[in-house]
Amino acid sequence: MHRFLLLLLSFLFPLAMLGQGIITGTITDGGTKKPLKSVTIRIPGTYYGAITDASGRYTIRKIAPGKNYTLEISFIGYKKIQKTGIAIKSGDSLTFNFVLQESVVSLDKDVIIIGEKPLVDVEETQSIRTVGRENIEQMVAQNVTDVVIQQSGVVAQNKEIHIRGGRGYEAAYLLDGVSIQDPLAGTGYGVQLSADAIQEVEVITGGFNPEYGQATSGVVNIRTREGSTKYQGAGSYRRAQRVFERNPFDRDTNSGFATDIVELSLSGPEPLSSSIFPALGIEIPGKISFFLNLQGNFSDDLTPRYARTNVESSLFPSALSLRQENAVNTLGKLSWNISQNYKLTYSYTRNLSINQDSRSVQTNLEYTPQRPGYQFEFQGHFDGALSYATDQRIQSLTFLHTISPKALYEVRVSNLFTHLKVDANGKDFDDYREPRDIPKIPAEYYDTNDSTKLGIIPGDGFFDTGNGNIWREHYIDEWTLKGDYTNYLSEKNRLKTGIEFRLQEMQQAEIYQPWLGPLGLNNDVFKINATIVALYAQNNISFKGLVLNYGLRLDAWAPGKLVDDAINDTTISTIQPETRESYMNSSFGLFGRRWKARLSPRLGVSHPVTNSQMLFFNYGHFNKLPRPQFVYAKLTPQAANSSYQKFGNPDLNSETTIAYELGLRNQLSENDVLTVTAYYKDIFDYVQTLRVQSLNPRFVGGTFTTYANSDYSRSRGVEVEYKKRIDEWFTGMVSVSYSVITGKSGSADDGALVARGQISERITENYMSWDRPIQINATTNFDIAKDKPLFGIGILDDINAYIRFFFQSGMRYTPNIPSINPATGQQLELANGRPVYTADNTNYLGAISDNWWWIDLNIQKKLDWGSKVTLSLEVLNLFDRKNSAIINPVTGSAYEYGDPTALSENDPKYPDLIGPINPYPFNPARYLTRRTVRFGVRVGF
Repeated sequence: MHRFLLLLLSFLFPLAMLGQGIITGTITDGGTKKPLKSVTIRIPGTYYGAITDASGRYTIRKIAPGKNYTLEISFIGYKKIQKTGIAIKSGDSLTFNFVLQESVVSLDKDVIIIGEKPLVDVEETQSIRTVGRENIEQMVAQNVTDVVIQQSGVVAQNKEIHIRGGRGYEAAYLLDGVSIQDPLAGTGYGVQLSADAIQEVEVITGGFNPEYGQATSGVVNIRTREGSTKYQGAGSYRRAQRVFERNPFDRDTNSGFATDIVELSLSGPEPLSSSIFPALGIEIPGKISFFLNLQGNFSDDLTPRYARTNVESSLFPSALSLRQENAVNTLGKLSWNISQNYKLTYSYTRNLSINQDSRSVQTNLEYTPQRPGYQFEFQGHFDGALSYATDQRIQSLTFLHTISPKALYEVRVSNLFTHLKVDANGKDFDDYREPRDIPKIPAEYYDTNDSTKLGIIPGDGFFDTGNGNIWREHYIDEWTLKGDYTNYLSEKNRLKTGIEFRLQEMQQAEIYQPWLGPLGLNNDVFKINATIVALYAQNNISFKGLVLNYGLRLDAWAPGKLVDDAINDTTISTIQPETRESYMNSSFGLFGRRWKARLSPRLGVSHPVTNSQMLFFNYGHFNKLPRPQFVYAKLTPQAANSSYQKFGNPDLNSETTIAYELGLRNQLSENDVLTVTAYYKDIFDYVQTLRVQSLNPRFVGGTFTTYANSDYSRSRGVEVEYKKRIDEWFTGMVSVSYSVITGKSGSADDGALVARGQISERITENYMSWDRPIQINATTNFDIAKDKPLFGIGILDDINAYIRFFFQSGMRYTPNIPSINPATGQQLELANGRPVYTADNTNYLGAISDNWWWIDLNIQKKLDWGSKVTLSLEVLNLFDRKNSAIINPVTGSAYEYGDPTALSENDPKYPDLIGPINPYPFNPARYLTRRTVRFGVRVGF
């Protein structure tokens, strides 16, 4: 029998060998022309690979037939080469010779691609989507936010960005490595940078490395442009106008809702070092380049023409406050390439904005419902509405030193300064007046069914005098020193480690209903100095197709002297003895302060399943510090009249996420990639308000409200993404995701609302308000090359057309159902015949409103008129889909005249006659952006 098997194998082995291919070749040095020994040649995503011998030769044997192999050549100190689109047939023997060029500053960041650029990195262990400058120019995007919200796994709702089920503040946002978040604002995202100033945007939704901290949902990493070697620049102007069917009830028939965007960019060699100094005989080593960008964005927003006013604040120059919503963004960047081994970069960004959007900042004194920030009640009296002004400045100095072909380090010093002010269109808080709705003159009457009495209709629900109910001013001044060290221990082993120090100074003063006294009905004032220290180490090892990416991060936080003093001050009645003991047990003393620390392990693995499939898995712990107000609120004695004050808890811990992700990347061909990903996230130690017993007589009922790490949430989902490319004229992408997000509470204020009796207590998991189960995103990009006109028509060349289709499940809401009279079985009605509906609290957030969908279009035509002239036509919401943003809980869609309504609404069919009343529910913000047409012209040189 064994002889038969040997005979059979002797026949099968040659046949098997005939079914395999061989790749051979020689690697030489581009400078010396000599062969290079020990160069690594491999086929990513497979087990295939080889190392060159002393003569620079390599041979990779037993390669299975395939059409989409990529050959990667790497050697420390040289630019990496990738040759894509290699097809291996049965019995093939192919020869590829390569010449390597030295590269010392960026290690393997310089990659020479021969063939088409790979659509994805098949060996990546994390979920990352990178959008380059060329793609950004083609998209319907005017700032960074527009780029981020178009990525799979990202949900945008009420100007908050939720990544894979996280709350709006849970992601980290980095600009050239500098955190740009304002933790006091509570909205997560900070700077609004022009799309033209961006070189690249990375959106990491799962499995991010230990180098990234203070994030539990995702990371947005923005890299700005650098100066060019030759002088170049561009100026552009875009005008947007809403073109949609008007509703006469909205009183906006004569309003255009226009937006004007003006932008200027300039880059090139820095003139002093490149021209003036050399003319004076002064030589500056290396080369210095600059990049400048200035953008102004001025919009009417949703404000009807008759209601518009000048929006004012001491933080924003009145000369630039041209419309209801105004923003001016600037970026300046100097890059000094001193030599091949040294580089110094200075960057300065400033963002000024003013608007009347209440979603710009989240107040902590009172609960703010999750809805658009248009101040509808002040329509017609926007002089008294709140204005939100921000002045944000970011500057950084980065030094990069390549120690050897194997190692480099980077040191960055940066400063983030954000100053935000909320006031009644420039008023001081002691000038506030209570807002009032004044009955019309002459008065309107209604029949009271009493011949001796007439009723006066108490106004229209809109405020005619007075101001909004918040005055607030805060700033954060954050200095950061960060150092990173990278060492290639071998071709297959990369070590990266770093340390970060942050010094934070924060101050906040907020007053609720200032007209009720010197410091209003409620207030909160604090100033603190906190310190954050982080250490991390991560190692990337590859071996025969397997990639192992693992590391550890340590985050330490010193809340500061205000907290330490409050813990030691036993006269503060809102800090319980148990809280003091817990704080001392969970913290440690160092440098005269108490510190809290947390370790976060991270692990990522990718492994080939077949020659065209790569399985990846990652697991990690991630944490985010609590909002400062949750910790510091009212730690110092403050007088307030409100019965529902919320007191900070100095013993709060970081909110924590444990995440798992499993995915499969399928390289179907050089131009087709299919990725399937499943994830699960446990989010715990969410901050929640709760009532605490106290014997202090100052507290009504013997209790007070504070914060605690007592809440949790879960997020799980599946994402499928397919990318397609056809030559150079077409690229497309389709992503489909399904997710479920549940938890105990959707807001840190839920506990306080329960105590007030405004909502019922929930003891089971419920859907979160930002849970949008289904999301479909499809983009196509058609590029018609110059001198290759479409249909042979000469003018139809050098055109790019970008089309995006977006679909998303509607918003979560608690449905209102008919109230039934148990005696008759009929729906209850008010005396005026209005049907009664009540909230179905057994189905809290269990209903989904009308689905969202729209199509965006961007067509660009380049003209050769001596300068680089580009004409553009952008259409947002091409078919003018009405996507509901404020939900009528009876119908599950935005209100239209005639729809039944909940009793909390002032129904125009059954108007409220007893004041105070609400306006009729014709809020223009009840729908997302209607069809908007944006024309633009860009002139470059």
